[in-house]
Amino acid sequence: MATTTHTEPFHVSKAIATLDYVSSGRAGVQVRVSGTRLEAEQFGRRVVAEVELRADRLDDPAVRQVITEHFDEAADYVEVLRRLWDSWEDDAEIRDVATGRFVDRDKLHSIDFEGRWFRVRGPSITPRPPQGQPVVAALAHATIPYRLAARQADVVFVTPRDPADLRGMVAEIRAEEAAVGRRLAPLRIFADLVVFLDDEPGAAAARKDHLDQLDGRPYRSDALVFTGTPAELADHLHAWQDDGLAGFRLRPGTQPHDLEAVTRRLVPRLQQQGAFRDDYGEATLRSRLGLHRPANRYAAV
Repeated sequence: MATTTHTEPFHVSKAIATLDYVSSGRAGVQVRVSGTRLEAEQFGRRVVAEVELRADRLDDPAVRQVITEHFDEAADYVEVLRRLWDSWEDDAEIRDVATGRFVDRDKLHSIDFEGRWFRVRGPSITPRPPQGQPVVAALAHATIPYRLAARQADVVFVTPRDPADLRGMVAEIRAEEAAVGRRLAPLRIFADLVVFLDDEPGAAAARKDHLDQLDGRPYRSDALVFTGTPAELADHLHAWQDDGLAGFRLRPGTQPHDLEAVTRRLVPRLQQQGAFRDDYGEATLRSRLGLHRPANRYAAV
């Protein structure tokens, strides 16, 4: 995860590219914005207008303006990341067993990006990542972050409360893709769910209630909180699968109990139903998500 409000895209681009090499093409980055004074003080890079980034505050024009600027900055940030990842052509490195490794300077490119928030000349100091461009993801709850995802992300995580809510989100995201003239592949949309799972009916809800009592207040999340059995969760996922989703991102309510319930109870059930893969034939994260390796924008056609 990268906080675009307080970090520099040049440094993040090379960090994610390095991670992509180390992981053999399985790296990605989720971008987020920050509008709190505490986070600004922790980074010490800049002073920002403090604003709570909540969808229900967007009716306030001042709040909406600040949030819009944060997300516009994030869009430029990702544009810089992508250009830096492309600043080395795939065959810019010349490998010579006898004399070592060299670089074809004609295949390194300055990106010469200049915008409101960033001026970056480039090129990167890291060769183009194995995936070409590691996966970029964003979590979105409302129109402004949907627009960021439509402009620059490969994957967007959404937090619907019911099927009608989900259908509305998917329709709005697709409309934003059309409005911005998206050139990337269509967004892969994943729904987030917080899950509490037990084999006995009612046990997960009782366990969550007990945890709420210990905490002194009900558990709250931006995502829907599901309590039930793995079989009930499988039915829930099937019921939502035809509403434009590429998949789900499950957040275990507790560790390790609910994570183990997902991996040892839910996944085998979904595999038996033909709804979950039995192996990982694809080598990279992009390919596992159904995303092609992008062409390099600077390479000669």
